[in-house]
Amino acid sequence: MPSKFEMTSNPNKGQRHSISIWDSIEEYEDYDDLLKGLAKIGADDHVTLYVSTPGGRCDIGFMIIGRLESLPCMVDVIVPYPTYSMGAVMALCGDSLEVKSGAYLMFHDYITEARGKGNAIFKRTEAYKETFEYLFTTSCHPFLTRKECSSVLNGRDLYIKWNDPTLQKRIERHFR
Repeated sequence: MPSKFEMTSNPNKGQRHSISIWDSIEEYEDYDDLLKGLAKIGADDHVTLYVSTPGGRCDIGFMIIGRLESLPCMVDVIVPYPTYSMGAVMALCGDSLEVKSGAYLMFHDYITEARGKGNAIFKRTEAYKETFEYLFTTSCHPFLTRKECSSVLNGRDLYIKWNDPTLQKRIERHFR
């Protein structure tokens, strides 16, 4: 199976790490090596994260976001192509954001593909709703306003394009 990410590093002190996440975020084991690699990053290092993914599982995405946010070094995020769902949320986890020409971030409520007994699916979905709302709002605000977060959580799809007149102000507000 091809890798769902790529991580390269230079061997010097104050290493520069380049991480690309471009595929669907689906299985924990697809990201074991990434999480192990992140654990080795030090305060003198620098990370550039390239995100261009259709999104995927929220639990895995938020776990990766948590690890990236806890890094002791600068994390610059670049969105080179359209990025959706969990990828859009992940794009906001660094210390800076650059959205390349032609790219955009698409935010929406979570999708569930739960299997099992109907009642168990309903209970699990309802239980996760509060967790998702908290993690989504914590990750996306103030890039998205509270009103926009609420709107997305209530089913609206929101696209922020590279040429959106509010993009630079959103970046300044979120990454100050």
